Amino acid sequence: MKKITFSIILLLLVSISAFSQRKYDEIIKTENTVQDMVQNEITGIVVFKEGGTVKGLDPETKQIVWTLTKDDFGSTSAGDILADPDFGKLFKEKSDLSSVAGSPYVEAYINSKYIIINTDSGKVVYNSSKESFWVMQSDFIPETDEYLLTLKKDGDMAIALLDMKTGELKWNTTVDKAKSLFSFSLKESANTNKATVHGSVIYYLLYGKLYSFDRNSGKLNWKAEEDYSRFFLTQNDKNIVVVNSKGLFAAKEYLNVLNTENGKSIWKESIKTKRVVYLEDWGTKLLIAHYSGFNFFDLKTGEKVWKKDARGDGLKRVIPIDEDFLYVAENEMMLINKDGEKLWKKFIEISDDKEDPIYYLGKVGEKVMYLTGTYGNMVDYKTGVKLWKRNIGFDKNRPVLPTYDEATNSYLVYNDEKLYKFDPSIKDKPEPFAKVNIKKEKELNSIELFPWGVVLSGPVEVMGVNMDGTIKYHLTYTQPGEGTRRLLKSAAIAGSIGLSVGSAVSAIQASELTMTYRDSSGNMRSTVIKEEDKSKMNQAKNMAGASAALGIVAAKFNSRFNAMKQNKDFSYIFAKADNGEKVLVKVSKVNGVEVDKIIFNNTKPVYEVDPATQNIFYVSDKSIQIFNKK
Repeated sequence: MKKITFSIILLLLVSISAFSQRKYDEIIKTENTVQDMVQNEITGIVVFKEGGTVKGLDPETKQIVWTLTKDDFGSTSAGDILADPDFGKLFKEKSDLSSVAGSPYVEAYINSKYIIINTDSGKVVYNSSKESFWVMQSDFIPETDEYLLTLKKDGDMAIALLDMKTGELKWNTTVDKAKSLFSFSLKESANTNKATVHGSVIYYLLYGKLYSFDRNSGKLNWKAEEDYSRFFLTQNDKNIVVVNSKGLFAAKEYLNVLNTENGKSIWKESIKTKRVVYLEDWGTKLLIAHYSGFNFFDLKTGEKVWKKDARGDGLKRVIPIDEDFLYVAENEMMLINKDGEKLWKKFIEISDDKEDPIYYLGKVGEKVMYLTGTYGNMVDYKTGVKLWKRNIGFDKNRPVLPTYDEATNSYLVYNDEKLYKFDPSIKDKPEPFAKVNIKKEKELNSIELFPWGVVLSGPVEVMGVNMDGTIKYHLTYTQPGEGTRRLLKSAAIAGSIGLSVGSAVSAIQASELTMTYRDSSGNMRSTVIKEEDKSKMNQAKNMAGASAALGIVAAKFNSRFNAMKQNKDFSYIFAKADNGEKVLVKVSKVNGVEVDKIIFNNTKPVYEVDPATQNIFYVSDKSIQIFNKK
């Protein structure tokens, strides 16, 4: 068997060396160096900036379909920027172009002006050059096809509502002095600033300040007295749950409930907790889980419902299962019911160290499976008894990657160059069904399931393993330069190594605080108020039904999304060829075949892979090189 495996790898290595590299199929030449390029996920239009122009390129016809010049943007002088150091700093940190998720729009910062472009038509929907203020922040509202703009005019900060149909500001309301709104860093504001439209009201959390506006007139209903980092609307429409923390990763937080009519607290005082990790709204009470434990709190009074908190020193996670709650405290887990009563006789140890990461924890059939940095096992849901007498021991210094096999209701798990199958029906821990030799194991970040087996991948390596444990293929590469080069954006949907949608670890790391809604009996009422981070196209697809912004491109959007779903079987690896040339290699995950190799001429390439057509657009000095699908 080893001889056969070696022969397969040897043949693949020969094919790699023999595969001819190619140059572009078509080229768009420009008068100036191309400074930036993005692709809009909805329309597919590739937008690029060169010199004083912005152009739109159709990914299917490869033709320039619209061009915008300085006449469309307006001009500014260096003195305008120097006169306002806050804006100058902000402007330097902005990309020239950025695509707006869930919309056909691209935002551009040109000549110190903020511009919104409809990529479908090339129309400049909004241009701040005619205004006497700077646009500091923009928040797209897909449901109504509107924008909330944060403006700085002289020493004041204002909020304005932009109608995308007319390009006009519906209203412009001064809310505060500018200097009081910049205590947050730009990174913090990007993670906390949030706008929500609720009927005729807009709630806007901006640089720690929470505002309520009348959506029609722009009248400021109220400004909250305290600073907050997050807020959640309750299902009774009368209250807002607010969380106050100092910094993104503060150890302690304050939680309160406000009246939506006046922004005042309805509780005598805030609940001081360690960092909040989970929230549920049950109509008349709130379930609040934090690092030290969790309990139900009466929505009106803030008083605890249970006599004491569920044990939760070092609480990491709470997982609702039907009307029960599975939770992890430090390195142990427990199941309790909605009355706070333990359903298992004792806590189950799931790792050696309380700092160990949790890669998976959830219900599989009538079992609970856990995968941590040190252990893997299954527990009977009703009794809390371990299914296997012995845990599978994992090497905590190496990645643990799981993937779900729906056909067999089991999980395939990788760790320490071994692959395991977690089958709920077996009575003792499984032995690995495959042992593999990964060259760059610590860089692995994805495991994906195929009918024939699994694919393991990292930035410079991809391996296919059959279900019988044999190696189907194994490819490794050398990367020409690391660090600050731009990662391709669209290829995350196309199955890019490093951004793979199959990466369980990435999904865990992207989780964020949400609030789940239930009725008074504990039945799930709706989805969380803000979903965990997903690909931009998934966000856009979820928004499509309610988004006024997508009406003009609905047909194109649907066709592009359907096409993109079929292209998750390729990896794109930026590598150094045997002759020293820098190349982008397209690898089929099904068979490990190098489908394509494209020559690049720099170590920090700017490029886009169109998921629908699989055409590649690459910026090369004064041109955009186009490589057709292969």
